[in-house]
Amino acid sequence: MPNYNFKCLDCGHKFQKLLPVGHPDQKCLECGHPSQKVLEAPGVQFKGSGFYITDSKGASTESKSDSAESKSADSKTD
Repeated sequence: MPNYNFKCLDCGHKFQKLLPVGHPDQKCLECGHPSQKVLEAPGVQFKGSGFYITDSKGASTESKSDSAESKSADSKTD
């Protein structure tokens, strides 16, 4: 169930309630007058590769050059 933010139309009191989707608007917890849902930006989490500084293109080119050097060093020892 989502957590909704409300603001009272009369006194301006702000509160949160955990309600099912499609619920009717709630009454203010302080004065009992009608309240309205407040739309806010959702919390976003980016997961996966490509979202960190260490996952940049510069880091991947360095690892390629390191692996190329190790291959050339291995071929010289044989």
